[in-house]
Amino acid sequence: MDTILSINPSVDIYKIGDDQLEFYFISTRRRITIDVSPVVISFINNIDGETTIRSLCADLDIEVDKEVLNFIGYLLQNKILLIPAEEERNKKILSNDDLDRYDRQLNYFNSMFENSAYQYQDKLQNTKVLIFGAGAIGSGIAMQLAMAGIRHFILVDKDVISEDSVERHFCFRKRDIGEPKVESLKRVLLSIDSKIECQTYYSIVDYNTDIDIWLENADFVLNTMDEPYIGYTSMKLGRKCYKRNLPLYVGGGFDAHLMSTGELIVPNVTPCVDCYTAYFTESLKDWKPKYNVDAITEKEYNDNIFEVGGLSSMSLFSISYATIVIINYLITGDAKFSKGRGELLFDNLCINYLNVSRNPNCKICGKK
Repeated sequence: MDTILSINPSVDIYKIGDDQLEFYFISTRRRITIDVSPVVISFINNIDGETTIRSLCADLDIEVDKEVLNFIGYLLQNKILLIPAEEERNKKILSNDDLDRYDRQLNYFNSMFENSAYQYQDKLQNTKVLIFGAGAIGSGIAMQLAMAGIRHFILVDKDVISEDSVERHFCFRKRDIGEPKVESLKRVLLSIDSKIECQTYYSIVDYNTDIDIWLENADFVLNTMDEPYIGYTSMKLGRKCYKRNLPLYVGGGFDAHLMSTGELIVPNVTPCVDCYTAYFTESLKDWKPKYNVDAITEKEYNDNIFEVGGLSSMSLFSISYATIVIINYLITGDAKFSKGRGELLFDNLCINYLNVSRNPNCKICGKK
C-alpha cells in the first residue's frame, strides 16, 4: 500500500475519447490500449514517482481493493509503471559510469523485456563471446556488441587487412593494411571500451584445428569465417557447440547472399547445423550462382578467385540484424527472436525467410 509508483520514461500516454488510454512505448513502438473510467485516468495522471498507492487512492476517494491492486499489477507487468525503489536497488549492480554510458539502452531493455534492465546489462558485461572470422560481418558485429556492453571477446582469424578490406569493413583504415585483422579489431574494441578483455588468435581453422581450446572459455559463439567455406566451418563448429550446449550464430559468407540474416542455433531448441546443411543440400542441389562474367578477367574466372560484388551497406544490414538477435538471446536465453536464415532482397527490400525446421531424422539432434 505504501509502494511508490512512477511512469516508465519510455512510455507516452494518450487519452482517446473519454474512456480509453493508449500506452505507447517509444523505444519499441509497442502499443497497449485499455478501456478505463474517468477515475482511472485521474489515478494514472496523479502518479508522480513520489506518492504512495495509498495516498493516490485516498486523494481520489477510492478503496485500495483487489481490483485496484490487480490493475496496478497489470501495469507493472507490462512495464508501463515502475517502482522507483526497486529501480534504485537494481541500479547498484552497475557502476555510475555504466549507468550514464548505457542510459538509452537501459530504457530500451526496460520497455522490451520482463526483468530488470540493470540485470540484463550486467549479464551482457559478463558474457564471453567467441568470434570466428574478423571480416566485414564478424568485425562489425564485434563492434556493435562492444558498444552494447560485451566486455569479453575471443577473436580467431587467419587474414591480414588488404586494400579492399578498407572499402567493406567499418573498423579498418588504410593505415591498418598488412596487419592481422584480429589485432586491428582488438585495438578498435578497446577504443570503444577500455574495460574490454580481448584474446586474439591469428590462426587458420581447418580440418586439423583444435577448436576446443577456444570453445571451453566461451558462453556464445559467432561464426563468419567463410574460408575454406562457411558451410564447412559452421559444420565443424556446430557439432562441437552442440556437444557443449553452446549457442552459435552463423552470419555472412553465404555464396551470393549479400544481405543474409544468418541463423541462431541453440542446441535442442532450434534446427542444428546439420539440419541446415541437409536442407540446403536438397533445396540448392540444382542451383548455381550467376555472375557477370563480362566484368571478370579471364585469369580470375579460370582460377575461380573472383569475388561477388556488394556494398558496405549490405554488410551493415547483416551486422545490425545479427547483433539485435544476439543481444536479445543473450539477455533472455530465448530463441524466439530469431526467425532463422533469411535474405533481404535488394530489389524490393523484403526479407525472404527460409523456414528451416528441425529434422527428426537428423543424426545430431534428431530423435534417437
